[in-house]
Amino acid sequence: MDKAQAERMKGENNPRWNGGVSEYPNHADMKRNRLIRLKEADGKCEVCGDEAYCVHHIDGSRDNHAIDNLVVLCKKCHGILHSARINSKTQTSKYIRLYGMTMKQIAEKYGASSYYYYHLHREGKLKDFLQRAEREIESKQNQSA
Repeated sequence: MDKAQAERMKGENNPRWNGGVSEYPNHADMKRNRLIRLKEADGKCEVCGDEAYCVHHIDGSRDNHAIDNLVVLCKKCHGILHSARINSKTQTSKYIRLYGMTMKQIAEKYGASSYYYYHLHREGKLKDFLQRAEREIESKQNQSA
């Protein structure tokens, strides 16, 4: 995304705009410290060294925006970190509850990226897609039997 496109996606023009309400208390602190951490890490994942733009709260608290509580991660490492937490007894993937498998399992089973299926989910179309895909799989199995 170029700078002009990014500028057009700010505020109310962003499809994820929620009226200016943040999920983080002290959101201004979070934004400021995120930028500091990204600059300190030179935009590189602190786990694998790939390009990174995610900042994760080490202690899991969305209230603690201290710089030493933030780690810079690429999308892949951030996802791995969260899936490790999902496998703990304290948290279950909402996708398992909704679809019977994680987004990664859906992507592996049906052959497109997790990102693609995430967008179907956000649009409310994933459940119908999965039902159609399962019917097609069953039909192909019946034809080959």
